[in-house]
Amino acid sequence: MGLEPDSPPDLLKLAEAVNLAKPEFRATKLGELLDHPEGVRPALVFLDSWAADRRMPAGHIFNLAEIVTQAILERRSSWKDFLSADLSPRCRGTIIAALSWEDLPMKSRMIANLAKRETKDVFEMAVTCPNQIATEAYIEMARIATVNGDVPLAVRILASGLHQDTTYDLARAIAFLEVAGEIPPIQYEGNWINELGLFRARAHQNPEKILQISSGPNVSPVLAYESNLIAGSLTLPSNDDGIDYPASTSLAAIHRFFGIPPDEPDIEALTSSVLIDWSELARTLMSLACPTEAAEKLSSEGQVITATGLLWRSNQRDKALSLAEDVLGGPDETLETRMRLTLASLHFEAGDREQARMVFERLITTGIQQDTRLQGALKLGLNFFSREELLPLASSLMADQAYQRAVSIAGMLPYHPKVSTFWYEYFREPDPAQSPLVILKKVEDFLSNQAEEARLIIENKIAESTKARLLPTDDLYQLALFLKVPGALEIVETAAWFQLSIDDLLSIIRDDTWDLAIRKRALSTALSIDPANVLLHWFNRELNQVEIPVELHLPTLANPGLALQLAALAGKRETIDLTSELADLSNHQAVRCLATLGQSYLKDNQPAKAGRLLQAAICGEIATGPQPATPIQSSLDTLANYFQARKSISAAPEEAAIWTERLTRIGRN
Repeated sequence: MGLEPDSPPDLLKLAEAVNLAKPEFRATKLGELLDHPEGVRPALVFLDSWAADRRMPAGHIFNLAEIVTQAILERRSSWKDFLSADLSPRCRGTIIAALSWEDLPMKSRMIANLAKRETKDVFEMAVTCPNQIATEAYIEMARIATVNGDVPLAVRILASGLHQDTTYDLARAIAFLEVAGEIPPIQYEGNWINELGLFRARAHQNPEKILQISSGPNVSPVLAYESNLIAGSLTLPSNDDGIDYPASTSLAAIHRFFGIPPDEPDIEALTSSVLIDWSELARTLMSLACPTEAAEKLSSEGQVITATGLLWRSNQRDKALSLAEDVLGGPDETLETRMRLTLASLHFEAGDREQARMVFERLITTGIQQDTRLQGALKLGLNFFSREELLPLASSLMADQAYQRAVSIAGMLPYHPKVSTFWYEYFREPDPAQSPLVILKKVEDFLSNQAEEARLIIENKIAESTKARLLPTDDLYQLALFLKVPGALEIVETAAWFQLSIDDLLSIIRDDTWDLAIRKRALSTALSIDPANVLLHWFNRELNQVEIPVELHLPTLANPGLALQLAALAGKRETIDLTSELADLSNHQAVRCLATLGQSYLKDNQPAKAGRLLQAAICGEIATGPQPATPIQSSLDTLANYFQARKSISAAPEEAAIWTERLTRIGRN
């Protein structure tokens, strides 16, 4: 029953009650067992034995699995024992089914953990659940199958979930694995047959087939438009069925602008249907090389800060400064503060430190009312002012309460906010009357030249702590990580199991100033928590010379975020090549894949390929609405690269002149 010889009598009594209960009373008795602080382990043992009994109705097993899983999720401290328990594949399959619909950020890692061994058996048990399992569960089981080298099983898992997918993500992943893994296409006759055929055509870069399938009546207009762009076509999808696709009027204007021969944009058409938000309109107008019109429209709607930045970055600095002058010295102090910070940042980026000082200087005397802006302002100001000069702006350093001092401290020191605040208060405590400048200098000198003493202080603080577990939000956790104290890895490992977060473990793995043995141990822990993580397997190959059984890009399953991260590590264009062909243009990372790959082809003197991808990135970004994670400067760079590609492949001098003029208009010579 999963008990130890020294288990408490009340636990034994509860376990015996579960063991003797009739099937209809098991759920009640199991709940009572799980209420006991040590009840998780015996509950898992019971669930394992029930799952092994093939005579037991599937519905009954899954109901019991839901009870056990819910109790475990509420008791995070038991997750490490839960995920490392020696459970049968059938039991792990039932837990995946119970877990798949939970709203839990760590869910994908837990599913991968449960399926990392005997994946086929785990999957076959999970899909017998009377209720459907979530699409995310199919994806994670397929990913771990790919990591283990069984690509055909991964495709089979994805195909089994096609019937319930509502986003055709599984069809994308299937086409990706078939082509990248060089395996025969599966036989499929279900509802997603057209979409799967379309993604296969895109993966094989067959433009004729893409256009043929996407023109069919059973393909959604948005997917048809996305596929046409990937194929290099500017044909808008049919709207005969009365289905409205995003920003149809603006797309028509964009297509005229990008057509052959190129045309001028229809500003009225754009502004009539792209008003999703003002920053999106600005990006749209900038993408059509109309910075002046963008600035006018933004200014008229009270977005003068954004308008100023757009004019500056499109090489129209005189107009930007003229627009800013109307704000500086105006009645709105908050707006003036934001404008001064914007201009100071722009001048500093342009290498003009004196102008940055002149714009910023007024803030030192007038102050900044919002704490949310103060920290960033101090960090910016330190680029062209001394600490002593900035002290009036950081007047809260003299405040009585520690929480009031914190924002200024974090802005005046170049460390993690919790690290900066801890050491400032540490050196302030013996003499609160001493100058803030003296304290700041003490902190920097101490952390730069007396790291060993700092480590010893933090080690003693940790030893005195009454907390059983330090978490990433704790000061001591951040200090241990920052100072690389000898016990830092143990603290991170424990918190990582508790939170199922590997971010800090990855920070150790990436940082070659840590001892190699510690980095390897951090990697081992991270892999035990997140066994399907592609980046971890890349580091495993680099640090331990361990190859996974498949090419590293295969476990991304065409996920653009993973593909970009892996490409950044591996430095290989091939990593995002196929992912870009299957891009979902509603995903800003997929659009980024297209732009990154297009830029790579342009540098490699392949302007035709570059133009196709960059055109898709630009049109897709505009068509699918706001992409807040994409900076406007990034959109401008993509646009300039597209103009450069079109200029390179222009057959007629007149057309080349148009693209040259547009390059000049957005500030690229």
